[in-house]
Amino acid sequence: MKTISTFVTLMLIVVTCATSAVLFLNENYGISAALCITWIIALTMWIGKASGIFNLLIQSKQVAQNA
Repeated sequence: MKTISTFVTLMLIVVTCATSAVLFLNENYGISAALCITWIIALTMWIGKASGIFNLLIQSKQVAQNA
């Protein structure tokens, strides 16, 4: 199930990126820029979740609160 979820997430990011490129080529720069920002944020969040950076940040915040 995790494999399917990962595949769907990556496919949505790729489709958003491709749509952004097509809109850019059709000179719809505003919508293209918004989609570009969206897929960059989504990819960053996906990488952060996969690498465990978010868990590390949450743990360090809890340690700081307990100190």
